[in-house]
Parts: sequence; C-alpha cells; structure tokens
Amino acid sequence: MPCRLIHFIHACPALLLLISHPGRTAEQPQTADLLLEAPYRRAYVVMQRFPDWISRGQATSTPVARVVTGGHSYLLGHLCKPHDCDNNQLDIVFAADGHAAWGLLHTRRDERQPFLQSWLGNPNEEMQALLLQNHAAINPPAP
Repeated sequence: MPCRLIHFIHACPALLLLISHPGRTAEQPQTADLLLEAPYRRAYVVMQRFPDWISRGQATSTPVARVVTGGHSYLLGHLCKPHDCDNNQLDIVFAADGHAAWGLLHTRRDERQPFLQSWLGNPNEEMQALLLQNHAAINPPAP
C-alpha cells in the first residue's frame, strides 16, 4: 500500500496541491507578511545575500576607467569570482564622488549556459547601456 500511495503522489502532483489547499477557504497570509515571520524571514534574507566574492570584494578585477556620459564623470569597473571568471561577473559604475553605484551581475553554471543578469542599484537607461557595453568589451564573442 505505501508504494501505491507514493506512486499516486508522483503521478498526480496537481491533485496533491488541491489536497494540501482544500478549497482555499482559509485566509492566506499576504506575501509581505511572510517576510516578517520566521522561518520565511531567514530564507528571504539568505536569498538576498550576494556571494562572498561580491559582498567582501574578494574578486579578480580590472583597473577602473574614468568615463564621462551625460556631462557627468563616473568610474567604471569589472569584477569576477576568482577561479571562475567565465561564469560569475559584476560590472559596476560609481558616481565620481561616490554618492551612488549601479551594477550588472552576470551568473551562470557553466559556459554552455547563457548568463542570468541582474541589475543592481536601479540604473537608468544610460547606466544600463554603459554597463552592457563594459561587459561586452570584456567578454568579446568567440570567433
């Protein structure tokens, strides 16, 4: 009997969802409320953490370039995870006076996969273009 139940559960995952949420009559919590409750709070905080090579600045990097765009001066740089630069990279732009920073994180499991890209610091279109150009310059297409 236990084997049949396990087979049934694997064969009918949609039915299992219905069983676990019968009729959805109970009031479900709001997603934002879960962010305040353990263990969801811990899982949410862990999800937001950057890998150590980013958060601690333990990275292989390029010299920064001073660029001017839109009449403003910026420092443009590139970081990557030591011993895994092909798969874990961060392009970053700092306002010359240090009051703001924007980034584009590029991660993938291996070279056969496309990069997953995440914007950091809410860059405007001008900063996005600068970050994308920097990444393309450092990662030219294979011949």
